[in-house]
Amino acid sequence: MVKTALPTLLNVVRILLSVKLIYVIVSFIAFLIDFNQNMEAYLAFSYKGNDLAYASGVIIARMLFIIGPSLLAVIFITKRKFKLTVTFLSLALFVAIPNESNPFILIHLFTLLVVLLHRPSKLYLKRKDTHVNEVEMKD
Repeated sequence: MVKTALPTLLNVVRILLSVKLIYVIVSFIAFLIDFNQNMEAYLAFSYKGNDLAYASGVIIARMLFIIGPSLLAVIFITKRKFKLTVTFLSLALFVAIPNESNPFILIHLFTLLVVLLHRPSKLYLKRKDTHVNEVEMKD
């Protein structure tokens, strides 16, 4: 069986998305540490009762909404799923436009263009390989 190597640009895409994910997760952890020490400064109201539960839910939901599409895009690049990769890269771009800074928008735009326009990357993601795309059942 011949193993095909991951195209260089697709590997760059995967690395950029991974670095972005690490940056966002570390920033989120730093925010949570500061938030835990100064809740009233962030919330501008009491930290008891429903206000804290609502604010915590909003913060966690927003972080999952920012992290989720990029993480799934990295997973589907590794699994060679073209349609799902394009779907989650598009979703990550649409989430990044109102919520994130310009470098992240440029990263998402670059990754989507590479997957859609770079022929070796597109062929690599569309290639069917039973050992990668399907789970083998062994008795």
